[in-house]
Amino acid sequence: MAEASSRMLLLVRHGQYRSTAVSGSEPDGPLTDIGREQARLTAERLRGYPVQTIYHSTLQRATETAHMLAAALPNATLNPSPLLRECIPCVPPGAEKFFAHIPADFIAQGEAQARAAFAAFVAPLGQGGETAVCDLIVSHGNLLSYLASQVVNAPPTAWLHFDIQQCGIIEVAAGFDNWLKLVRHNDTGHLPPGLRLFV
Repeated sequence: MAEASSRMLLLVRHGQYRSTAVSGSEPDGPLTDIGREQARLTAERLRGYPVQTIYHSTLQRATETAHMLAAALPNATLNPSPLLRECIPCVPPGAEKFFAHIPADFIAQGEAQARAAFAAFVAPLGQGGETAVCDLIVSHGNLLSYLASQVVNAPPTAWLHFDIQQCGIIEVAAGFDNWLKLVRHNDTGHLPPGLRLFV
C-alpha cells in the first residue's frame, strides 16, 4: 500500500458478465458466477486501502462490480458516472476493419468521452497539494486501457496496445514532482489462473 501522503488512483475492470442486450444495442448484462467470484477476490485484495470514493460506470456489469468492492471498503462512497461507460477512444488509421461491426455514432462519441474521463478522474491526481487521496474507478477494458496509456503520455491510439483482464487492477500515483506515475498495470495476482480472463 502507498504511504499516507501519496495521491493514488486504483482502476479496476468489471468482472465477467452475461450479455442480455438486444441486437444492435450496447452490450451489457449481469455478472456471471465467475464475474462475482472475480469481484469478491478483488474486494479482498483491496480491503484496507483508504479508498474515499468509488467512481463507476453506469452499465450493469460495472455497477455490480463496484457494489461488491464497496462491501470491503466501508468508508468509500459510490459515485456513478456515464463518462466511465465503455467507448472506443479512437480508431487508429488502418484499424477500421476491426471496428466495422460497431455503429459509427458510437465510435464518433468515444474520443471526446475518453478525453473527458481522463480530465475528470485522472489528471487532477497530479495537480499538487498535500491532501491524501485514494479513489477507485470501476470501468471497462477500452476506456481503462486509454487512461493507462495517457498516464505515460503515449499517443491516443496506443490504447489498442494496452489491455486489462477482468477485475485486473491498475494503480496510478502522483510522483514527487506531481507527475503521474503508472505504478502497476493489469495486476491479477489476487486471481487464480483460471479466473484471469479477458472476455
